[in-house]
Amino acid sequence: MAELVPPNAWDTHIHVFDPETFPYATPRSYTPRAAQMAEYPTAVTGCRNVVIVHASMQGTSPAPLVDTLAKQAHLPGYRLRGLATIDPDSITDEELDALHAAGVRGARLHEMAWGHGKQSGGGDIIRKVTALAHRLGRLGWAIGIFCPVSAWAAMADTIRGLDPRIQMVADHFGGTFPGEEHSPEFATFLELIREKRVWVKVSGFERLYHGHAGGMAALQPIAQAVIAAGPDRIVFGTDWPHTQLGVTRKGKSDQQRLEEVEGFREVPDAEHIRTLREWIPDEETWQNLWVHNPARLFQ
Repeated sequence: MAELVPPNAWDTHIHVFDPETFPYATPRSYTPRAAQMAEYPTAVTGCRNVVIVHASMQGTSPAPLVDTLAKQAHLPGYRLRGLATIDPDSITDEELDALHAAGVRGARLHEMAWGHGKQSGGGDIIRKVTALAHRLGRLGWAIGIFCPVSAWAAMADTIRGLDPRIQMVADHFGGTFPGEEHSPEFATFLELIREKRVWVKVSGFERLYHGHAGGMAALQPIAQAVIAAGPDRIVFGTDWPHTQLGVTRKGKSDQQRLEEVEGFREVPDAEHIRTLREWIPDEETWQNLWVHNPARLFQ
């Protein structure tokens, strides 16, 4: 579907795994096989501007991300940016400046339990966001979060009071699952988008619609509500490589999570792009999604 994607497009949500060079953290919720930047499916997405997101099992050091960003010199035509795991209590301003120079443009919080471990509540995330915003505001960085839409609603007043230089980014439609589009929490999330306080990644499709009849069509009311609320606040992401769904890990022991190397799922990225084009017939909004909005957010 690369022919549908405009030139200079961005994919704002992928992961790169290199466990031989950078071993995964222990304990961890899963162990994916390696996935290098050279494997990224540019032929499908058409994207050469790519945002690499530090994954939970990669631990707290940004070293794996910085290493990948440093390799862009060997990937002609690509521009790489990153979202890192940041400890606001221990990192220095000098270290933050070095990350910025390397291409990091924000911090990432993964607050979705997927049935393993304790689900973070709004209060936990608020404390983390507040601490990060205090350190990252001067850089104009993003704070990207994967959490339930209920947590976004719980954070609404906090977000409205943050340093305006901070860019709040909601992964995967704000963690909104089919059926939640009628909830008061989703209504609050839409208010934040309209107020231009939150950017939304149009991403993680199959993670959200998995198990629903009709496939991606189950996401249509969520997607169209988000797009209508903020055509200038949406960015695209594939969530490549497609790691296993949390439901497949339920019941695994901690030892199994360490020892069982998981492959990746086959996900119809081309079909997702084609369907998105049907949902976004307006050319200006289509260009914003792929080109203009992410360039503003991650330059």
